[in-house]
Amino acid sequence: MSEKQICDSNADLDWLEKAITEDYIKYYDYTKFTNREEISSGSYGNTFCANWKDSDTVMVLKYSYSLTIKGIVNEVNHYKYVCFNY
Repeated sequence: MSEKQICDSNADLDWLEKAITEDYIKYYDYTKFTNREEISSGSYGNTFCANWKDSDTVMVLKYSYSLTIKGIVNEVNHYKYVCFNY
């Protein structure tokens, strides 16, 4: 890994940690989800719907086979762009 890749990786990790700390991104403990039901699967990973903490709140969980920190940051930024530009 080059020095630039390490710096980029550290910047992405710092951004992600700050986003979680400042509640820009909500962190949910995967073990607190119940009634997980697979709704999609592919070469990227699996998608599930599940209840949060035995409640009626249903959420979608995305499990990726190879998502990196940079990939998470890119995906969050993509969703932010899509959601705020409608």
